[in-house]
Amino acid sequence: MFALGLRVRFLGKDKLFRAPLGWLMRWFGGMPVIRESPQGAVAQVVAMIESEPAMFLAITPAGTRSSVAPWRSGFYHIAHAARVPILPIAFDGERRAIRLFAPFETSGDFDADLPRLMALYVGIRGVKP
Repeated sequence: MFALGLRVRFLGKDKLFRAPLGWLMRWFGGMPVIRESPQGAVAQVVAMIESEPAMFLAITPAGTRSSVAPWRSGFYHIAHAARVPILPIAFDGERRAIRLFAPFETSGDFDADLPRLMALYVGIRGVKP
């Protein structure tokens, strides 16, 4: 990220942004989300995307510590509302590789698009599956 000069942003639970390391999380590009009441988070993130000339936003739709099935939909609604593609990436633990897939354009129909996105990850095992 630093070597390439990329501005990567990420969403994290609000507790990560409290003292003593909250300033560091923001410096790394983090944006706090209150998970108990996420209303307005999509609009807030879309506004952030539209205000910056270029950025990458990293979101884990399946969760970070435990699997969520089906995936959460916020990442999809953010991409669709901001009119930006989703760049699917997989951390393939079995092959010890990071896989980048072709950008995915949303249609606005989450229920139809989700199986197509999930199909990209068939056969990929995480670092700690």
